[in-house]
Amino acid sequence: MINAHYRSPLNYSVVQLEGASDAVFYIYQTLKDCQDALLQLQEEMPNDGKPARISPDAKECISKLRNEFQVKMSDDLSTSLILTGAFLEALKLVNNLLTMLKKKQQKQQRLLVIQSLKEVEKEVTKILDVLGLQLPCSYNEVLLQLKEKALTRAGLVEDDVIRLINERAEVRRNKDFLKSDQMRAHLQAKGIALMDVGTETIWRPCVPVQQESGIVPSEGQKVPPKPETA
Repeated sequence: MINAHYRSPLNYSVVQLEGASDAVFYIYQTLKDCQDALLQLQEEMPNDGKPARISPDAKECISKLRNEFQVKMSDDLSTSLILTGAFLEALKLVNNLLTMLKKKQQKQQRLLVIQSLKEVEKEVTKILDVLGLQLPCSYNEVLLQLKEKALTRAGLVEDDVIRLINERAEVRRNKDFLKSDQMRAHLQAKGIALMDVGTETIWRPCVPVQQESGIVPSEGQKVPPKPETA
C-alpha cells in the first residue's frame, strides 16, 4: 500500500504482491546483515561521544536520502516512490560497506567503514519508522515468515530446497553447468532463488520468473527487487 498514493485507487494484482514481497525481503535481509555485522563489531566502535567520522560516499548518501524523503513527503505525502531512488541506493551502499568489512584494511580505514555503515543504517531505519515499517518483531522473524510463504507457494518444504541445493552442488563439481542452470531455473520458476556466496549456496524468495517474462536468467545473473511504482 505504501507504493500507492493515499488518494489513488489500489491496483491489485498477484504480480504486484509478489514484487512487493520481494522488495520487503531485500530491505529486511540487508538490515539483518547490517545488524549482525554491527553487533560483532561493537568492541571496535569508539565510545568517546565525538561525532562519527564517515566516508564522503556515506555523507552524500545520507544527505540525498534525507532530502529526497523530505521532498516526497512534502509533496502531498507522495509515498509511491519513497522506497526507490535514494533509499535503494542507501541499501546498496550498506551491502557494499559490508563487503568492504570482509577485506583486510588498516585500522583507521576499517573504523571509517564501520561508522559509515552505522550512520547509513540509522537513516534507513528512521525512514522505515516514519512509514510504520519498523515492525515489533525482529528482522529474522520477518524473513522466516516470508520464506515460509515462498515455500508454501512453491509446494515445497525447506528440506526439499536443501536437497536440491546439494544435488546442484554435485552437478557443479562435475562441471555440468547446463544442468546446474536448469536446476536453478526450475526453482526460480517456483519463486526460490539460489545465491552462490563463495563456496556456499543459500536461498531466498523471489518473484516466480514465469510471472514476469518467462525468461529465466542464466547462472550468475541476479534479479534485483522491483518495487512497484503504482
